[in-house]
Amino acid sequence: MIKLALRLKLTLLYTGVLLLALALLATVLIFTATRILHREVDESISATAASVVKSTVIKQSPFSLQEIVLPDINVFAAPDTYLQVVDTRGRVVSHSKNLGQQYLPLSEYTLKSAMQNQKFYETVRSGEQDIRVYNVPLAVDGRLLGILQVGRTMATVDLLLDRLRFIVFTGGVAIVIVAGLLGWFLARAALNPVEKISRTALSIRDGGDLSKRIDYLGPQDELGRMVNTLNDMFGRLEVMYNRLQESYELQRRFVSDASHELRTPLTTIRGNTEFILQTPDLDARTTREAMEDIAGEARRLTRLLEHMLALARADAGFELKKKAVPVEQLWDDIARRARFWAVGRKLELSDQYPVGKLVEASPDYLSQLIFILLDNAFKYSPPDTGVELAMREEPQGRFEITVADRGSGIAPGDEELIFDRFYRSREARAKEGSGLGLSIARWITEQHRGNIRAANRPGGGSIFTVLLPFSRQ
Repeated sequence: MIKLALRLKLTLLYTGVLLLALALLATVLIFTATRILHREVDESISATAASVVKSTVIKQSPFSLQEIVLPDINVFAAPDTYLQVVDTRGRVVSHSKNLGQQYLPLSEYTLKSAMQNQKFYETVRSGEQDIRVYNVPLAVDGRLLGILQVGRTMATVDLLLDRLRFIVFTGGVAIVIVAGLLGWFLARAALNPVEKISRTALSIRDGGDLSKRIDYLGPQDELGRMVNTLNDMFGRLEVMYNRLQESYELQRRFVSDASHELRTPLTTIRGNTEFILQTPDLDARTTREAMEDIAGEARRLTRLLEHMLALARADAGFELKKKAVPVEQLWDDIARRARFWAVGRKLELSDQYPVGKLVEASPDYLSQLIFILLDNAFKYSPPDTGVELAMREEPQGRFEITVADRGSGIAPGDEELIFDRFYRSREARAKEGSGLGLSIARWITEQHRGNIRAANRPGGGSIFTVLLPFSRQ
């Protein structure tokens, strides 16, 4: 099967439609011209015949017989108009001189029709030309005496019609050719944006550069809207591709960091286990110390796996189930649990908090967020300093939870990095931890349509601020 280019298909379609329209127009034009010219011939010979009949005289003979006296029919003849009178037997009684030695053809059909006293037209063939003949019966008191025939050659009419057909045909062919060439260039111009779309799509496919866009400065017609739609689609593809790249890079780093974090406790557990197995005569103290190391690393491994599971749920699009909770009830629960959790450590709790407000929250996960921040604050605070936990109402329908400490603070430039998975600053590497807690805290905050930020306090230490919206109920 032959496959035609779209440009050629459009050109052929335009040309075909135009050819059909021209053929229809030419048919109507030639048909109309033929009818008009034939009618003009019929009216001309009819008028000539009427003039001859009008000039005819009926003469009374001495024997009470009537006869028809015809005028000189040569007076009514013309170069292309011939007259002839025949009797009832078909014998020529008189004819115009321009016929010379020839006669207008007379058939049996003509005689029979004249006998019925009918006037009629007919087209006869004489030599190599057609002659249009108007037959008029000549009768006196109902008695047919002869037939007047007025004929006109159709050569002039046929010549005019042949010239008209030639002009229409050659003109139509020329118009179709010009229209085909013009349609080719118009189709090319109309399809230029489509060519640009194809080239841009191919360059994106081959080069992988999703930042490219289609340049289009034309009107916002169908093509303009299609170009805008494709550019928007390319933009969304670029965003999705970048997100996939970021996700892939994050996953790769996550796997690498997780492998490193898992290797340390597993190495410790394996080393202590093999040491105990290979030394059967260990004393109870050494065995207990080894078992305590194993238990500590197992707890660390459990926490790490729990954190990794939480982040895996976040990556899978897990949505927290939330409900409307009074803010004071949420604060009372967190404050009560924090006092028991911080036994032996200095924890300052604010007694100011919003009253009569609701928050759309998951109480368990919101508590986990607070305790991640508290654990982080105590971890990096000197033993003789305390940690402050406060809540207060903010403008624009939000409330703020802050956790502040008097530790070494955050290294400049690390305010955002510390929320990345497995990121640990130089000071943090000396402390126990997995580097996942703050990542989980940010995810929980985002699930509650809030945001979290970290900053250094004037005079030393760091402060973590969580902004959450009140419920709209």
